[in-house]
Amino acid sequence: MAQGRMTYNVRYGTSWPVVVRRGDGAGRDGDTAVGLLCRVPDGHGGAAHPSARTFDLVGEGRTPIARVSTEQTGSGVGGHPAVYRVDDPYGAPLGRITYRRGRALRGARARWTVESVTGHSVRGFRGRLFWWAVWWPVGLPVSLVWLIMSLLGEGDDAFGKPRRVIWRDSSRRAHLVFRGIADEYRVLDGSWDPRLVAALLGLHQSYDPSEGGGADGWYARA
Repeated sequence: MAQGRMTYNVRYGTSWPVVVRRGDGAGRDGDTAVGLLCRVPDGHGGAAHPSARTFDLVGEGRTPIARVSTEQTGSGVGGHPAVYRVDDPYGAPLGRITYRRGRALRGARARWTVESVTGHSVRGFRGRLFWWAVWWPVGLPVSLVWLIMSLLGEGDDAFGKPRRVIWRDSSRRAHLVFRGIADEYRVLDGSWDPRLVAALLGLHQSYDPSEGGGADGWYARA
């Protein structure tokens, strides 16, 4: 499965959002589709838990190549994480992804953990501590002012929170990097299964959508 260093993105504006990737040094013309993100009805209708996620990664011929399903819903109050299982089309596990919301009163950042069946285990936090330290006294007041101006029709979108995520293993080696400004994901270790990476992108985008997501946020609701 080794592919070398790759850059992944989620493209919107098509029938379904599509995860694409390209190798180092390649332009957008070198993008290769990994799969479409297709939300699957979870059977709970409007009563579904906010952290519930079920979606397929669909390849050529609209054939599912992986499925993400909720193993455990999260709780912002109790601090319990949401846990998602990633399986191949035959039900064999590819990995598990855990999301724990940040708790502002405790200064905690949102945390993503990715575990692969091949033995990879990495963890990433939303935003760097330095930029959070800047955002709370400076960015938050500016964001509130921009929000008020936007409501009055006199401003643009609010100033956003830090978004960068670097997934590291237990030795602090970086494996994946999300660059919030560019809305791109850099995979530094080519041994990761592209389907598991695409599943992570789909989950991450459902919580922290790209500005280009528009009406496809929590991608094209079923």
